[in-house]
Amino acid sequence: MSLSTLREHVTARGRQAVSAAVGQAASAGIAAYARGGNAFDAALAACFVETVALPMKCGLAGDVIALFRQRGGPVRALLSVGGAPRAIDAGGRLERVGPLSVGVPGAPAGYAALHSMAQLALPTLIAPAVGAADHGVAWTRAGLSYLAESRALLQRWSPRCPYLATPDPVPGDLLHLPGLGRMLEAFACEGAALFHGAWGERMVQALDAHGGLLRLQDLRAHQARWCDPVVLPLGSATLVATPGPTQGPQLLEVMRRFMAQPDALAARRGRDAAQPWDDSLLAGLVAQVREAARAAGRLASDDGTSVVTAADELGNAVVVVHSNSFPRFGSGVVWDNGLVLNNRPGRGFDAAAPAGARHAAAGGKVPPTTLHAWALLDAASTTFGATPGGVNQLVWNSQTLASLLAGTTPEHVVTEPRWAVDDQGAYSAEAGVQLAAAGGPVQPVAPLGLRSVQQLLRIDGEGRVTACADPRAGGSAMALL
Repeated sequence: MSLSTLREHVTARGRQAVSAAVGQAASAGIAAYARGGNAFDAALAACFVETVALPMKCGLAGDVIALFRQRGGPVRALLSVGGAPRAIDAGGRLERVGPLSVGVPGAPAGYAALHSMAQLALPTLIAPAVGAADHGVAWTRAGLSYLAESRALLQRWSPRCPYLATPDPVPGDLLHLPGLGRMLEAFACEGAALFHGAWGERMVQALDAHGGLLRLQDLRAHQARWCDPVVLPLGSATLVATPGPTQGPQLLEVMRRFMAQPDALAARRGRDAAQPWDDSLLAGLVAQVREAARAAGRLASDDGTSVVTAADELGNAVVVVHSNSFPRFGSGVVWDNGLVLNNRPGRGFDAAAPAGARHAAAGGKVPPTTLHAWALLDAASTTFGATPGGVNQLVWNSQTLASLLAGTTPEHVVTEPRWAVDDQGAYSAEAGVQLAAAGGPVQPVAPLGLRSVQQLLRIDGEGRVTACADPRAGGSAMALL
């Protein structure tokens, strides 16, 4: 497939659009539009399918953040990231994975808050996900790679989980998760209070058997938080992002420093797409901001995340990031119905930090997270975006915004060469981009070889929507004309 054909394949244009990490989720979003739903309905329907199709990355025991605009109003943020167990204040110690890493699930309150702006009933929105759970979803190559990376963790803490039921699954094999379907049906009835009663008691009891810290009062205390985004004027454009404890403020700082460089945009506009180009300037700025965050105790390192975007002709637009944290199966504690418990506190806090430090754990405290979403507003259009990728969420969002500010179209942005960095600061770069000033060797990667799943949603001045989904890991964009 030629690059121009690929760009058309990953782009959808219409009056209503949705993008997701898998086609089955995007189809559920389109079906919600067809039933009279708005962008929030489409996003939620897609998110619910992802909790079944990508349970190692997102689900009802994970977290949710969103950046949205309701009927053309101001851009706002929703944060529903669960806090640490209050038993920490009595001497409890977090661990990186396992039962002592589990935090409060923020997803039920987050999904319920988004539903307050939707049109359709929750049973209607969960129906495609319930059907997928009952009839089976196909294992993908990406899903199987996540399983291989987490198999030892699952065998230690969750040997009876459904993800280990088939010894050697291959792409296309069906994964049946009817128990997740029943849990989604319970969520449709209980909403934000899903874990306030019997389901929460089950979670506490299961963790207690291994010395877990979570208590029912922790689960009942969580609420989603509506808030204003952080804002950065950029000449004729404005960049907004989700506020702390997400990495939105760090993204704005990278772009502030980038735009302060006199030739930053000129160099990007003038690059020859047929020749390798050097992105060392941006890589250096990202490294500076990451190092400053590390010194301040605010550098998080998560993964196990997925993204959904949606927009409609009424002026509604939303980008949702939902996550189980890292590794791809969260804490590694998985119920026999397939529910993956998050390890946001175990991953986000520094167990060695002194009490009272920004990155020190405390009861009810929400840890730093790499999750964030952004929107770029100018006179001609508004573009919403986000990506999974752990430490590379900041890295890839920075690259995307630099290209958009230089005038690159969304469909070109999601297919242009990209670079990445790991937890230890080692760089890798796809063919077509180089980092001459990386300070060490750069691991070469095949074209479109990184795991980026960048999604972009652009609404022009006439209300037309363009959705683009990164082809690297099977993302899908769909629209209604």
